[in-house]
Amino acid sequence: MNRFARSTACALLPLSLLVFASSSHADTAKLSISGRVNPGTCTLVAAPIQLAPLRADELKQGDNAIKTSALELKNCVGVSTATLRFDGTAADGDAERWKNTAGKTPAAGVTIALLSGTTGTTYLKKGDSVAVQVSGDAGKLEIRSGYHLAGPASGLAPGEVSTEITITADYK
Repeated sequence: MNRFARSTACALLPLSLLVFASSSHADTAKLSISGRVNPGTCTLVAAPIQLAPLRADELKQGDNAIKTSALELKNCVGVSTATLRFDGTAADGDAERWKNTAGKTPAAGVTIALLSGTTGTTYLKKGDSVAVQVSGDAGKLEIRSGYHLAGPASGLAPGEVSTEITITADYK
């Protein structure tokens, strides 16, 4: 090979390597990203309430052994108000209180009072709705609960007292 042919071949070698390199196979992939924007939400916390035990002869007509608690809204995002709705079994003949639904040995003549706030006589009953303001990422509804003796103690019999109330939160 003459000198010109060798220098041309040497000059073309990197070019031919470039052509071979660019003709190699490439891999492609698509990245899919999806999501959903939901209306605002919170986590509703309703801690169980354990009423203090009482002897039957200590119960007076009305509300007894009232215990303070709260329904809490935590981790709120995009919420300014939560409306809490109450559902469960109303007491027989007393729509303001909740029925004692204890299974094994229920106390007779005793229902359960659930009141709104730390004072006052506003009962939270089946079908009620209460608006709770949310500030930042939290809100709270102060509540009180206790035993309720509707009538004379003559119909009272000792036993277990319990009820379950379903609370549903709607957010705005």
